[in-house]
Amino acid sequence: MATLEQKIIDELKLALEYQEPTGDYAQWLMSISLPSVIERKNDQLVITARVVVKTSDSDYVDGMDIAFSLEPIIDPNYYQNDPDYHGGSIEDSQPWLKKHGKVILEQMDNPFKIAGDQHE
Repeated sequence: MATLEQKIIDELKLALEYQEPTGDYAQWLMSISLPSVIERKNDQLVITARVVVKTSDSDYVDGMDIAFSLEPIIDPNYYQNDPDYHGGSIEDSQPWLKKHGKVILEQMDNPFKIAGDQHE
């Protein structure tokens, strides 16, 4: 995996993945895709990651596009907007994600779930 791809994954995991201390709720990145095209926005080179997020309390997923400068620095305003893909099924989120570009992460299972844990 390219270094830029790993940096984007790491930043997105840091920003979006978490589990409540009680273990009753978790949110994680289910999938990420990146386009092969880099854009120029406001005199910066930008790559936009398409992200699908899953929570432990729903069978549905949400998705959004999040821009990164090539440093990479995550767009600090990504969470202020409504999701671009909201409340869809996991199956329906995959074509939306792949239409954007190469899928660089697939994580279907809750990474916070401990073996034998009944919370999902």
